[in-house]
Amino acid sequence: MNRISFVGIRHTQRRRWWPTLAALGVVLCVASATPAAEPGDRGVDAVLLMDSSGSMAKNDPHKLRVPAAKLFMSLLGEDDRIGLISFSDNGYPVLRLTAPGPENNPRILASADKVSSKGVYTNLYAALQKGAQMLERQGRAGQEKMLVLMSDGKMDVGNSDDDWQLRQRLQGELLKSLQDKHIKIYTIAFTDASDTELLQSLAQQSGALFKLAKNDTDLHEVFSDIFETAKSPDMLPIDGGEFSVDPSIEEVTIVASKDREDVRIYLQSPQGKKYSSEDASDTLKWFLSDHFDMITLRRPETGTWKLLFTGGKNRAYIVTNMSLHHNPQQSGIEIGAHTVLESWLEQDGKLLDKEALLTNTRFRMKVQTPDGASAEFELYDDGQHGDRKMADAVYSNTLAFDKAGAYSIDLIAESQTFTRQKTVHFEVAATPASGAQEASDETPPAAASASPPPPAAPDEVVAAVPEAGEDVPPEADSETQAKAQAKAAQPEAPTEKKKSFKLGAAIGVFVGINLLLVALGFALWWFLKKRKQKAAAASDETDESEEQDA
Repeated sequence: MNRISFVGIRHTQRRRWWPTLAALGVVLCVASATPAAEPGDRGVDAVLLMDSSGSMAKNDPHKLRVPAAKLFMSLLGEDDRIGLISFSDNGYPVLRLTAPGPENNPRILASADKVSSKGVYTNLYAALQKGAQMLERQGRAGQEKMLVLMSDGKMDVGNSDDDWQLRQRLQGELLKSLQDKHIKIYTIAFTDASDTELLQSLAQQSGALFKLAKNDTDLHEVFSDIFETAKSPDMLPIDGGEFSVDPSIEEVTIVASKDREDVRIYLQSPQGKKYSSEDASDTLKWFLSDHFDMITLRRPETGTWKLLFTGGKNRAYIVTNMSLHHNPQQSGIEIGAHTVLESWLEQDGKLLDKEALLTNTRFRMKVQTPDGASAEFELYDDGQHGDRKMADAVYSNTLAFDKAGAYSIDLIAESQTFTRQKTVHFEVAATPASGAQEASDETPPAAASASPPPPAAPDEVVAAVPEAGEDVPPEADSETQAKAQAKAAQPEAPTEKKKSFKLGAAIGVFVGINLLLVALGFALWWFLKKRKQKAAAASDETDESEEQDA
């Protein structure tokens, strides 16, 4: 199989590359012409499971998980519902499933303030069990079901035997029950002291996302990643603090990061007017916290807006009738697999295929690797690069990941009059793909057979030479094909057969060794006997000589 890998990305940050992709890894098989339902197309019932054990007082001394949880709560829409359970030795419901809205928002946000750090133990089993019960008893039909589990420790109820048994039950019957009910378990390991292996396994097996927050200042970005994965919101790219608003945008919510607690962020309009938290009104909502501000603009002015004095990663979520969609949508990928990543625009829920508009629209993606490096690639609608049909308004490129870890992809569609972005988060597992890939149920609005990616420029990618006897794909470059053919033409080295060591042979060896020892013993005895006889004869001759002399 032709495997293509990033070149230079591990050591060069933000360098532009324009190859046919391969640094990611999933295979997409298409079977129908119906657009896939993205996560954000349905409302969610989400339950936050917040660790309140005593160790959180050390790992999160400023309780930054509280504003981060409030961020997640505030980003949810009126079609969603949010619940909260605090856990230590057991799970304690704090907020039943409640829909965001003007009347409920104060109560929803206040529930996060009730999470303490006074618990003694860390009962992960009880937390998930209570979360599942809340979804079962209070959940609504048709809603996506999800648990968001955040912990800084391992299973601990004060007895090592009980800890082991609860861990086994969690990974066995409880996880199976959650899977049967299609409940996704998003997990956050707070510091490396957490049971990262367990939390990662729960997320992967439930089709959700695992994130590691190495310190408390990462929490708002982690919750943003989970929101983006669960809801797939439409976004605007923010470059240098700037983002462009077009007339179709009804509302924009900005999550602006801060380098320090004392930083004050401002928002500058296209006309140059500066807004701050003091200018909050019915059309401008401003949520302040130590490490980020969340700003919501209703009916924003068209043009280029700018964030002033922000630092770190910023996000802009929008409400609009023109949205960007993508396939595939799974959050778990294996090394060695290939994927065709597809993207298209919809307006009022219908495929946007106006040639005059799309001719001047560029589709691209920015890929961030686990080590923080990034690369940029084009998406095509040319019937190549994995694109299934030319000029069908679906833009594609082919990817394959060669390194395990957490990745993100920013899908961007931009023209002179608008920009749209979707951010995809996923884990690439170290386990190599086994067997054939199963067909995906999620398909974009077109149906055609997938075409192989075209040859890549030698200075852009590296293609591994196939093993002898392995088929060389038609998209491999001429040099690769020549090497593969030369290698295939070489005679295979004979395989050395292992010799079987049977019981009869063992007995023969044993008997032979004993016969050899007997022979050596006999030879030694014979030698000593002869030597003794010679010595006796010599002694007799000496005696006879002495008698003659006398």
